[in-house]
Amino acid sequence: MPDNTGIYASFSLEPVEQTFLTEKEGRPIFADKEFVRIFISGDKHTEVYREVTDNDKQRFADAYKRFKEGAAAREQLTGTPLSQWPYLKPSQIKELEAVNIYTVEQLAALSDTAKQKIGMGANELTAAARAYLATAESSSAASAFAAENERLKDEVIRLQEQMKEMATRFEALENESGSKSRGRQAA
Repeated sequence: MPDNTGIYASFSLEPVEQTFLTEKEGRPIFADKEFVRIFISGDKHTEVYREVTDNDKQRFADAYKRFKEGAAAREQLTGTPLSQWPYLKPSQIKELEAVNIYTVEQLAALSDTAKQKIGMGANELTAAARAYLATAESSSAASAFAAENERLKDEVIRLQEQMKEMATRFEALENESGSKSRGRQAA
C-alpha cells in the first residue's frame, strides 16, 4: 500500500443527473454516486475531487470504511436531516454527526448521558430541536386545517352557484306556467 503521509481523503455521496433518463422521462432523474476529495495537508491549492475509483477505496481504506459505516447508518434514519435545520452552524452539524446524530429527531430525543458527550450547550440544542419539531407539527396541523378550510369554501361556492342556477330554472318554469294559465283564462 502506498505511503499516504500528509495526504487525506474525504468521501461523500452526491446526486448526479442521469442525462439519458432525464431526457427519456422529461423530468430530472438523479442517482447517488460516491465521490472523493483528496487533499494534501498544508497545501490549499492542490485538491482532487472526482468519482470514487477502486484504487481510492484501497488507498484510503480507513476513510472509505468510516464513510460507508456512516452512510449505512444515515440510510436507515428517518427524520429531518440536521443540514436542513437552519438553527445549526455547519461546524455544529459536523460535531453532531461525529457522535452519530444525523437528524433533528435524534437530537431532540437525546438522553442525559448523550448530552454529556456533546458538552456545553447540549441542553439548549435539544430544547431547540424539541421546539422546532413541536412547531413543525403545529404548522403541519395548521396547514391541514387551512387546506380543509379552502376545500370547504370551494364547496360552499359551488353549492351557491347550483342554488342560483336552480332558482333561475324555477323562476323560468313559474313564468312559463304563469303565461300558459293566463292564456287559458283569456280564451
